[in-house]
Amino acid sequence: MKNTIELGDVFEIKTINGYAYMQCVDIPGNNDEVELVKVYYDIYTERPSEIEAIINNDFFYIRFPLKASYRRKIVEKAGYLPLPQNFEIPNYFRAENMFGEGWQIVNAKTWHRETVKQLSDDQKKLSPWGRYE
Repeated sequence: MKNTIELGDVFEIKTINGYAYMQCVDIPGNNDEVELVKVYYDIYTERPSEIEAIINNDFFYIRFPLKASYRRKIVEKAGYLPLPQNFEIPNYFRAENMFGEGWQIVNAKTWHRETVKQLSDDQKKLSPWGRYE
């Protein structure tokens, strides 16, 4: 497989419990950020025979140094699954409030933060804010 990373590429990482998978969904245009990946919750004791099997599982998004991990052979390309035509990078993420109690809802484009005491059901579904803060 190629040494470059493209949107839709699926990567595998070997863990103590089996194989975990992530898909590249954003490659930033500058060197200040790392790639955004869709991480699937399920861990497989054996590699799935069809990579398409993983996309029916629950997932979350997080910024992850995918290019560096691939160069260092920490992750390995497992295949390619095209992103849906209407795919949009999520705007909102959640983070524990580092300034006190509760949570912060972070707008990934503007970095505006809103503090909430408790997460609503919809906010609980937001991915963790994965910037290296």
